[in-house]
Amino acid sequence: MKISKLFLPIFMVLTLLIGVCEPIISTSENISSKVLRLHILANSDSTEDQDLKIKVKNYILENTTDIFKGKDLSENIEIAKENIRYFETLANEAIHLNGSEYKAKVSVVKEFFETRVYDDFTLPAGEYNSLKIEIGEGRGHNWWCIIYPSVCLSACSESMSDYLTDDEMKLVDSGYTPKFKLVEIYEKIKYKLS
Repeated sequence: MKISKLFLPIFMVLTLLIGVCEPIISTSENISSKVLRLHILANSDSTEDQDLKIKVKNYILENTTDIFKGKDLSENIEIAKENIRYFETLANEAIHLNGSEYKAKVSVVKEFFETRVYDDFTLPAGEYNSLKIEIGEGRGHNWWCIIYPSVCLSACSESMSDYLTDDEMKLVDSGYTPKFKLVEIYEKIKYKLS
């Protein structure tokens, strides 16, 4: 009985969101299907753990500038999977070099991210492929960037416009709008139902 009472309102909200925002939802889902993120979660939100997360991030980026050379997303996901042990080794080296006893856990997953606004682009909410590094308990605030296309690897930074269509670039260049919040609600509901 409770399930059927909950289903109808959720179904109505989803139907409304899809109808109103279908073009922007479709475009944002296309974007999320073209991107591989690096996602690092700190052990906790303590100052020390957050500082350690940044040191791990810097160490990873310094030592992986030449790894993601695949021609497309699927090749780069395979590269990430083939190098899980290498990323784990790097993360653990950075952790130990900074005097911590935590262990890093590395995986390649598909996970939900909320809308993120940067100075020069906005990445819509959605399910993205990610190389996920959890430090210790992995319960602290996270840090992430885009490793394919390699916009966060300074030695080989590429432009998103090399990989996204004109409509997708218009969306990421538009800055945060109320439509992004509707897409975020839709994507959260979809993710939780899947």
